Amino acid sequence: MLTFEEIIRKPQHALKKMLMSELTRMGYRTRTKKGFIYAKGSLPVLLVAHLDTVHKEPVKTVCYSAVSGIVMSPEGIGGDDRAGVYMILQIIKKYRCHVLFCEDEEIGGIGAHKFVGSDIKPAVNYIVELDRRGSDDAVFYDCDNPAFTKFVTGFGFKEEFGSFSDISVIAPALQVAAVNISAGYYCEHSRHEYVNLPVMEKNIERVGNMLSTPSEKFEYIEAVSFRRSLWGGSYYEDMLDFERYYRGVNESEIKTLMLLPDTAYVIQANGDMEECDEQYLVDSTGHVYEYLYDLDVAVAMNDCEARSENGMPVRFKEQDAIEVEVVPVEFVFDAYEDLG
Repeated sequence: MLTFEEIIRKPQHALKKMLMSELTRMGYRTRTKKGFIYAKGSLPVLLVAHLDTVHKEPVKTVCYSAVSGIVMSPEGIGGDDRAGVYMILQIIKKYRCHVLFCEDEEIGGIGAHKFVGSDIKPAVNYIVELDRRGSDDAVFYDCDNPAFTKFVTGFGFKEEFGSFSDISVIAPALQVAAVNISAGYYCEHSRHEYVNLPVMEKNIERVGNMLSTPSEKFEYIEAVSFRRSLWGGSYYEDMLDFERYYRGVNESEIKTLMLLPDTAYVIQANGDMEECDEQYLVDSTGHVYEYLYDLDVAVAMNDCEARSENGMPVRFKEQDAIEVEVVPVEFVFDAYEDLG
């Protein structure tokens, strides 16, 4: 069985080869294509993790804290998402689920897109991805099936919101409910990233409890949200879900924001990726704003990420920043109504 340290030390292409051998050793028949590895199981649940990390250097030094169970590396530990890979290998020792390992999630879910474009359509009751920071999070993205949410949170997880992961692509394509569960890593996308091994082991157990609980198939029900956007003039009709896109601002304020470069892109709260054509800005903390040209104001966006072309978070540069008026979303509604 591959150890956690073996998994974090390998680059993506080498890890893919190792996992093919490991799954075969465990009795699986794998289907491997450019972008992913799929292994058919007998338990109707699909487990998902991705093989890439944002770190460019391979892990050379691994530092353990014997007291707290924390593991780090000066090169970046790559817990996002090597923790998920390790967890799946542990889970399938007892529960023979379907398995999907995707490549290049960090640069737009490329492997996930290749998977849904293939002829592989597993018949499963639900999908569990292990690619979320923290200890207790359950992220459903645009899947809004109350019965499935109740089922997942019944094992001690708490619903949270996220921007994008591979299941943002896979779940709607398969029309099966999906959740992204905490994998015990923290401070992802930085050299300060660390993995809490006890949390990782605890969630292996909790997911195992979930898998041992009989269930029917949970359908993918797409969440309906409400917002107006200049990039397509799209309207969504359920205002209750509005907070998934825009963060609340109580009153207008002037903020120092940097226009995102043309080579950057934004991953929205619903998982969509948008190129930056002079409509997005970012503040010094990394929060993203949409600039509304016809109103000459900006609106703070909820749970969005600004990435550079290499997939890393955009770096804020004070010398490139400008002062912009940031307004409450209610102001935007009223202003557009006045404009007719």
